[in-house]
Amino acid sequence: MDEQLVALYHRHVAAAYDRQLRLGDFLEREANGTNWHYQVSTATLSFGPTVKFQAHDLGAHAEIDNSWLWVWYSSQMNLTTTMGDVCAAVRKLGERHGIKAFSSTSSVDVAPILGEELGRIVSHVFGIIVSGELGYQAYYTMPYKRGRNTVLLRDARLRTDEPDPLGRVATIFPQVLTGFPILDHRTALIGYLNSYAYVPKTEGRLVRVVENGVELLRAEFDETNRMTDLTAFQTQE
Repeated sequence: MDEQLVALYHRHVAAAYDRQLRLGDFLEREANGTNWHYQVSTATLSFGPTVKFQAHDLGAHAEIDNSWLWVWYSSQMNLTTTMGDVCAAVRKLGERHGIKAFSSTSSVDVAPILGEELGRIVSHVFGIIVSGELGYQAYYTMPYKRGRNTVLLRDARLRTDEPDPLGRVATIFPQVLTGFPILDHRTALIGYLNSYAYVPKTEGRLVRVVENGVELLRAEFDETNRMTDLTAFQTQE
């Protein structure tokens, strides 16, 4: 497997899961179960006549041979200026982290770089990594015959100020562990806390959030970095 690629996935997976839940809540409120429609020429993802997002196409996963094709290859010279900028940013991301798959000009064989479990959900893995690294509010996957496309969503309506970040982390993180394959629970939790601007203390198998000498969150892990306990402590105002 590509260790840098898998590390980036673990850094962003929990925060991305959090954002996907918020996207789901937004669509449940505003779209009333309306099916999606993607307009390539305008890079717009819509749900009925009123709910529309700016949505940048990232690429597609072909299930028949478990390969990934970036949008810059499949679209060749027909990219808009904005999409060209997005593609350039993804390539620079690959250069910065030494990930060759992010600059490939041909289809990417998924299994060797992600392994069996993560390879099956590559449309999510690449959406998680790129949306997290480039600051998108969410991503969305769209099924097609024997495959799935991934688009990146940028929309101020999906931004929120969380009143109780640690309480949300304690609630959502166990869901993350069942929602996606997580090979390193410890790294995933630290990345999630970082997304809410917390820098936890790491002490052996413990990960703790401490402010002004008060412990606010504690997580314990076994020797394989699998979580065994997670507690957020309430503090008196």
